[in-house]
Amino acid sequence: MYFKFHTTNQYNSITIMNRYLLAILLLLPQFAFSVGEIKNNKLSGIISDQKDNSPIPGVSIFIPEIQKGTVSDENGAYQLEHLPSGKMTLQFSFIGFESVIKTIVINKENLKLDVKMPFTTVTTQEVVVSGGFPSAQHENSIKISVLKEKELQQLSTPSLGEKLASIPGVDVISRSPGVSTPVIRGLSLNNIIFLNNGVRMENFQFSTDHPFLTNEQGADHIEVIKGPASLLYGSDAMGGVINVLKEKPAPANSFKADINSEYHSVTKGYSNSIGVKSSGKDWFWMIRANQQSHKDYKDASGDYVPNTRFNTEGLQLGLGLIKEYGSFKIYYDYLQPKLGMTNDESLEVVSEGKRKNHYWYQDLEQHLLSLKNRIFLGRYKLEFNAAYQFNNRRLNGNPNSSIFRLVDMDLKTFTYDSKLYFPGSEGSEFLVGIQGMHQSNENKGAPNRIIPNAKIDDFSVFSLLKKEIGDASLQFGVRYDHRSIYVPEQEAGGHSHGEAEEHEEEEHEEGEHDEHDEHEKELVHINRNFDHLNASIGATYHVSESLLLRTNFATAYRVPNLAELSQHGLHGNRFEEGNTNLNPQKSLESDLGVHYHTQNHNIDLSLFYNKVYDYIYLAPTDEPAPEGEGNVYSYSQQDAKLYGGEVAINVVPLSFLKFHTDYAMVIAKQDDGGRLPFIPQHKLNMNVKIFGKGNRTFKDPFFSVNWKYAFEQDNPAQFETSTSSYDLLGLQAGSDFKMGKYKMNLLLSASNLLNKKYIDHLSSLKPLGFYNPGRNLSIKLGFNL
Repeated sequence: MYFKFHTTNQYNSITIMNRYLLAILLLLPQFAFSVGEIKNNKLSGIISDQKDNSPIPGVSIFIPEIQKGTVSDENGAYQLEHLPSGKMTLQFSFIGFESVIKTIVINKENLKLDVKMPFTTVTTQEVVVSGGFPSAQHENSIKISVLKEKELQQLSTPSLGEKLASIPGVDVISRSPGVSTPVIRGLSLNNIIFLNNGVRMENFQFSTDHPFLTNEQGADHIEVIKGPASLLYGSDAMGGVINVLKEKPAPANSFKADINSEYHSVTKGYSNSIGVKSSGKDWFWMIRANQQSHKDYKDASGDYVPNTRFNTEGLQLGLGLIKEYGSFKIYYDYLQPKLGMTNDESLEVVSEGKRKNHYWYQDLEQHLLSLKNRIFLGRYKLEFNAAYQFNNRRLNGNPNSSIFRLVDMDLKTFTYDSKLYFPGSEGSEFLVGIQGMHQSNENKGAPNRIIPNAKIDDFSVFSLLKKEIGDASLQFGVRYDHRSIYVPEQEAGGHSHGEAEEHEEEEHEEGEHDEHDEHEKELVHINRNFDHLNASIGATYHVSESLLLRTNFATAYRVPNLAELSQHGLHGNRFEEGNTNLNPQKSLESDLGVHYHTQNHNIDLSLFYNKVYDYIYLAPTDEPAPEGEGNVYSYSQQDAKLYGGEVAINVVPLSFLKFHTDYAMVIAKQDDGGRLPFIPQHKLNMNVKIFGKGNRTFKDPFFSVNWKYAFEQDNPAQFETSTSSYDLLGLQAGSDFKMGKYKMNLLLSASNLLNKKYIDHLSSLKPLGFYNPGRNLSIKLGFNL
């Protein structure tokens, strides 16, 4: 049997030439303005308390665009040197005060900027960089949530997915603490994009067994765009974008080091991280190494969930130069996880409660080299970023079998993007940009092929305009995308997670042929081009200093992934058939947000309605499966809709007491009434935090109680079952303190304190009858040198 899809629009040399010409045109301003005079621009000032004008020492002053910062001295004074000319956004932040965000134009050598910081007891906004222009968090028409560095440190879980799930509207599909993938407003996998410091991650994210390989150790903060973001990030950004931002360099002319360790009782697991960094007037470097190891976790009955163990090693390097004419940075990230796979085969051979991976595990390796550059050309700014990723994915089975390595694939990805920021009048900003990607997947000697050998090329051009009109800010953008997918003619393959392939290989080696071998092999050949136009329009309106309204309308799209186009074989116990005729998914989402804040409380409400056209899903057919059980499952398409919202409330009635509550819900249906898969339970979270007074030794001590209630999910998708409600109780206490000249922090946590037995609807271990983790007692200890 043979299937082939071929288009006449070839990805030819003329197209390539046009792309390079466009790139050159965007680079031309560099030559026009590079002859300008270079000045040693300085920014200085005094930071004081708005209430009594007393100076505030230790305030962090940071410019995200060039990754440069400093701290105020004992007199509240600060100074930044060797700054480029042009418009930039600064953030002034200090615990107990509302962050002050200023957009200034540096056009003279000595600029003065004094800042008065207002006291606050509730969460403050951050400068975000994922929305196109660096800006205050609430000034974006698209909803961007932020997990700050301190919040990340106080989330006591070994799972990055569980940390992300603390954001209302974000949940996690989990097989174990080491194997998880996020869900944003009901969309996941290839429907969201994961960024590592702005670099689009590519590591076979079409399956719930394939987590995004990003290391959050040492991260400064995480930004989450909720809703379509194809305008800025292209295909796959239908549900949203997660951007893990690297730690800030050390303040100018300083040296910093830290050591952090944590232990979790539920996995008898530990994690260690060591970071060292230094900065001069116009340079910085940083290095961080980390390692973690976890045994199989225990459920509330004290039973091990076999082969949920995982072990990871990582390394992060950074080097940067910041001059008057721009900033130039290079980063290297290395990550090597070994992730146990809990399946029917592993249950027979794995010894429970062990730490090392011997049977049935993913042996992964990720290298990422990225360049981030920003050049200031008079009143223009040119940003150029490029990255190369190498991902090796190996699935190892039973070492006692003749075939141990079942899957072995190399994924190589080169991405680039360039943005030219035009001079804008007061209250307006405009940019044009290009993005592209070249990707190749190569199967090596292993018998199983999850996806075929293939090449993918992307190219896009986009523009974004932001305009302030009185108390309103409007934002409009448009984008064109092209994707080319080429799969050379080859045998179609599947991925069984079993040892059938081993048996077939043995027969081939012996020269034997069964009835299946005598049949004509299934071949696949794909040569398709996809073109799409996206647009977004939104606005924010300040009704008053305390009340902000936000709305946005955006389109998005997703090209079918290689598995959906080419799959032919067992996936687990199910025989799945790809469909080379699939159309791209398209969507139109409308969002409405309200943000209200005072000095002692804030309320944030977001509502959304997302109409998805040609939603891709898997459904059974009438054709008997040639392998496995039952019938063939094939990819089909149908329109669908997702709608819901999130609300978060923070109240500080007393200076030492803070209440937080949030609620998130999403409903997802196909037009025929069927339900979409991986839709989380509606969830309610409540937290009470008590702050201590502190003294010379202990600073900012606190104690908190948190309670989570997950409502019953009684609208499962076709391959799912209903899930009962559950509630979890947790406790946490911590403090910063000094030991001699060293600053330290201690955090004690207890999650699932009452040791309840439960299964979350998004647990991929649910079909095997395994429960989620039981009580977890953890301790974190950090040293800042």
